[in-house]
Amino acid sequence: MIGGTDTLDAVVAFARDHDVVVETPVVLSSTSNIVVHLAPTPVVARIPNVTAAGRDRPQVSLARELAICGYLDDLGFATTPPSAELPLGPHRLGAHWVSFVEYVPLAPLEDNDAAEAGHELAHVIEALASLDDRDGLFDRSLAREADVVLARLEGRIDESDRQLLVEWADEAMIDGEETQAVHADPHRRNVGRRADGELVWFDFDDAVRDSPLVDLATLCRSWPEAGAAACARLGVDPDGGELARYIEQREAWGGIWAQMFTLELGREFAAGAAEALDRRRG
Repeated sequence: MIGGTDTLDAVVAFARDHDVVVETPVVLSSTSNIVVHLAPTPVVARIPNVTAAGRDRPQVSLARELAICGYLDDLGFATTPPSAELPLGPHRLGAHWVSFVEYVPLAPLEDNDAAEAGHELAHVIEALASLDDRDGLFDRSLAREADVVLARLEGRIDESDRQLLVEWADEAMIDGEETQAVHADPHRRNVGRRADGELVWFDFDDAVRDSPLVDLATLCRSWPEAGAAACARLGVDPDGGELARYIEQREAWGGIWAQMFTLELGREFAAGAAEALDRRRG
């Protein structure tokens, strides 16, 4: 986990150097990423945290997110666009990479919002099919991401546990033939409602180039009612065998990342990491 106040001080100094007023930085999240609202200005700084430990190119993940949110914003989607207050990043500030997006206050969704959330994710998936990856940012699949995390777990967890995860990945990971930019982690905590009522899917730093079934499987796994609505819009059978394969892939991917989260953040994630290993052992 990134440490102390040094990184936050560097972020605030960078913002102030660009005439952004920062009075009271507010930490909104500190798990996958450190997410800080540079209040009172509507700017959010995003700093890879656990994701930096599990990725060899965390700055590329931030760049993918900026590219997707900028693209969706240009299309008129409700999103968290790159900040207009600061130069487009990512920026290397001290030991860490940082990106800046617009601060968009969001309210969590209710159970009865499932269909709307699913339909909106399907709409996002359809839009991302036309994203022009001129800079070659989207060069990684979920399978490749798992390989990198597994390599970074070597020597940090019990080797027999790591080999169990390697075997799981070998069996579960899929090289999709029809690929595009996908969110890769659309679950209930990554969607909210703006004050004007618009739904916003956010937190695209896990985005990769893969099958749209990755997103459908992830949502079906975490919020089945929303997943079913997204599947219906895209003509995918939520109970079909093909989607089941992608759900298993998401289980493996999540189980691998759970080990990294436990290493970096400790006890809070230990039960999930152990449960993933137990599930694989059968």
